[in-house]
Amino acid sequence: MARHLLVVGGLSLAMAFTTTVLTHAQNLGGNVDRGRTLAKAWCAECHRVEPGRFGIFAADFAEVAKLPSTTALSLRVFLQSDHKKMPNFSLKPGEADDIIAYILSLKSQ
Repeated sequence: MARHLLVVGGLSLAMAFTTTVLTHAQNLGGNVDRGRTLAKAWCAECHRVEPGRFGIFAADFAEVAKLPSTTALSLRVFLQSDHKKMPNFSLKPGEADDIIAYILSLKSQ
């Protein structure tokens, strides 16, 4: 019984640690409000960047945010990659952090 409690306790501790690490890995220090402002200025012509607004033909940011594959890392890689069908913006690191923070904030909506 004591061994079972030790194993369960160890697993619980490992899960808590993993959750903390993943949460911090997602938090890049970006500013959600600045990210929304940047997205509205640079992305809204094609994307739906907030509820009630419609882009012309590109992905809805809320739908992108809800994809299981959407993480801070996947968004950073996407933003830093060349795009065939969209403009290649030259984002400063802080601007990318802000846009990433904004998109990730849409996961809960």
